[in-house]
Amino acid sequence: MKQFILSLALFTAPFVVTAQSDTLQSEGKHSLALGISSKEGAFARVTPDDSTKKSSPLVINTQRKKISIKVESRDWASEADSIKDLLKDLRTERRNQFAYWAGIDIGANLLLGTNGSTSFGQDAKFMELQEPNSRFFAINFFERKFEFGTNHVGLLTGLGWEFTNYRLSNNYRLQFTQDSTYGVFLETPELRKNKLRQSGFRMPLMLEFNTKRSRIPTEEEVMAAARDTVGGKKPKSFHPDNKHNFHIAIGAVGTWYYDSMYKVKYRDEGRTIKERDKGDHNLLPYRLAAAVRIGYGSLNLFAEYALTPLFEHNKGPELTPFTVGLTIVGFN
Repeated sequence: MKQFILSLALFTAPFVVTAQSDTLQSEGKHSLALGISSKEGAFARVTPDDSTKKSSPLVINTQRKKISIKVESRDWASEADSIKDLLKDLRTERRNQFAYWAGIDIGANLLLGTNGSTSFGQDAKFMELQEPNSRFFAINFFERKFEFGTNHVGLLTGLGWEFTNYRLSNNYRLQFTQDSTYGVFLETPELRKNKLRQSGFRMPLMLEFNTKRSRIPTEEEVMAAARDTVGGKKPKSFHPDNKHNFHIAIGAVGTWYYDSMYKVKYRDEGRTIKERDKGDHNLLPYRLAAAVRIGYGSLNLFAEYALTPLFEHNKGPELTPFTVGLTIVGFN
């Protein structure tokens, strides 16, 4: 039977061995050897290590070969991990820590009339919303920030995936032709769900400001730390920290809508009927919105006010989308 021995360093603190008749104390590292052989069967041995030597390697013994796996700490500022690369990594880490676009956003959608009100005249009454149920959801999956020499100011951009829902409150069924979108009032049935949805990809372009100071170390400071640090890790004091940071971003968000859907749900003779319409309903297929994102630490609130109308020109009532919400999960 092949002999298999796995030697593993177990203890880094002083180790005490006690016998029945005599007491023997041995300080230093010890190794535990576990194995099975045809002569001894299963066995376990504890042997002291030579304190003058480095940590023991992981050893696997076979009948004809001995396999050793040795792990040693390397100098922090090694040739492969140069000062230039370390500083570059620190700058990248700081840009990521002090950008607040990537994450999952949720919010509420509103539609504003020409007078800035959410209550409309008769010509647009079919578009009045159940605002708590008119939900906004976005996954902002990519961000890139360009710092202006400091973490306090930078230009932010990225990409996101947006789902904008408008839950209509009145019992109007949405209709559209090539030239117009309008609502038809229904006496019956009562619409249990009356929803218009747009899906699209969005991209921000915003100036972002941060109040917390996060300085990049000099080459001399990195070299000084390297003389006292091993293990390939940067000192914790060099890592950017965005706790207690007040941040605000101001700019614009552009969205291209690739899909729209109108859905109604109602009861008819005891049955639940669901109908979907994938027509564009003369909705404008893009949106440009003035945007602001503001927060403290990991908290991030946002608002987006559309600079473009909901419907194409003269093909529906003049309504302006407005969205408010917060980031529930940040990806940094």
